Amino acid sequence: MKLRELVYGIIDIAFDIEIRGVTCNPKKIREGYLFVCVSKGCEKYVSNTKVSAIISSYVWYNAQIYIFHPNPLSVYSKIVSRFYQFKHPKYVAAVTGTNGKTSVVEFCRQIWQNADYNASSIGTLGTCISNKREFDYNSLTTPDANDFYTLLCDMNSKNVEHLVLEASSHGIDQYRIHGLDLTAAAFTNFSQDHLDYHQNIGEYFNAKKRLLYEVLQEEKTVILNANMDEYYILLGIAKKRNNKVITYGEKYSDITLIKQIPTQDGQYLTIRIDDKIYNEFFPVLGQFQAYNLMCAIGIAISSGLNYERIYIDKLISPLGRMERASQFAFVDYAHTPSALKQALLSLKWHFSKEITLVFGCGGNRDKTKRAEMGKIAQIYAEKVIVTNDNPRNEDPAEIRHDILLHCPDALEIEDRKEAIKKGIDISHSKDMVLLVAGKGHEKSQVMSSQTLEFSDIDFIKNYTF
Repeated sequence: MKLRELVYGIIDIAFDIEIRGVTCNPKKIREGYLFVCVSKGCEKYVSNTKVSAIISSYVWYNAQIYIFHPNPLSVYSKIVSRFYQFKHPKYVAAVTGTNGKTSVVEFCRQIWQNADYNASSIGTLGTCISNKREFDYNSLTTPDANDFYTLLCDMNSKNVEHLVLEASSHGIDQYRIHGLDLTAAAFTNFSQDHLDYHQNIGEYFNAKKRLLYEVLQEEKTVILNANMDEYYILLGIAKKRNNKVITYGEKYSDITLIKQIPTQDGQYLTIRIDDKIYNEFFPVLGQFQAYNLMCAIGIAISSGLNYERIYIDKLISPLGRMERASQFAFVDYAHTPSALKQALLSLKWHFSKEITLVFGCGGNRDKTKRAEMGKIAQIYAEKVIVTNDNPRNEDPAEIRHDILLHCPDALEIEDRKEAIKKGIDISHSKDMVLLVAGKGHEKSQVMSSQTLEFSDIDFIKNYTF
């Protein structure tokens, strides 16, 4: 593709050379590529490679063609999108929010597939196309732009018609999906997370909001949780941009939860959609999952699917989300204060039993969460075992100490396997429910520079009671 054609309408240039590829990763550049420099210090990787052009916010003296842009990251995904020349699926929805993104995209894809649509999802659990799942982009919730548009090209070849993806605050802030033509955007909820990346809670919320006014175009569809505190702020953004709004919640919503009755295998729901009442069995654990389901229903309806073709009783729980490992042992990805609280309350709601909680907090992440999660554990679990999560490059003992300051009655067991063993033994002997929280579907544990194979769910299933 010619350079001028590639950046037309994005950057005004007159150069007309051929471009063979586009990347922002200095380790992936090849001869004939356009290199979009999104950070300083890349010169050592580029100096020996004959790149055709460089877009940067600072001068490159050894570039064949140097193009200045004050924020190269902001245009990168648009350029990559144009280079790959993929055809957008018929319907594309992005889901943001602190908690619930993974469940929403999984439920939505299942709903479409059960209605015989060729559907795909992209998110924390990888890429899933027609029930075939691939983990292929370094565990990022929202893939980087290069990987993302490569995935979309692959979906073109497989005739995917409906796509739903998770839009993390990092992904939005780093412009990973800004080249995407969205049909709809959904916002699940908002609470504290990622303050290691965003300077404060306000900046975190601002990053999330950008999905509605930077990525989603005007006169599209927005799906909103009407019970969240930030609802009216988000509604105002949507209305200002002439977007259609579909709401869900407990009162005065387009999709309204009227009644919720727990069982040990799921929950009975009474839902009103417009003026019609539906009574359904939802075979998924978690009181909060009814909200994620309603969000997914909102997305599906906005895509033109009639509710009569939405088979709630056929849905299955996403990997690592209130996943049952044995009769009374569960694994959940809850790694925020609000998610941990909801997981604990849900288990009490379903089983009316006391709870043993095994959890830790990740290293090199938002440290302020540790105190809040410790407080929640102390209040809502009858027995708490604090252990290692993914310490990464932090001292595991310091992480555990930060938590234990706020749940002083907890046991401290450094090794996660031993902590889970102890949790199983306590729960089994005292007829309690066990929740192992924080890592969910993950198949490894990151300790300093090591990545060790370990799965909470597999360990519990293989443990001899």
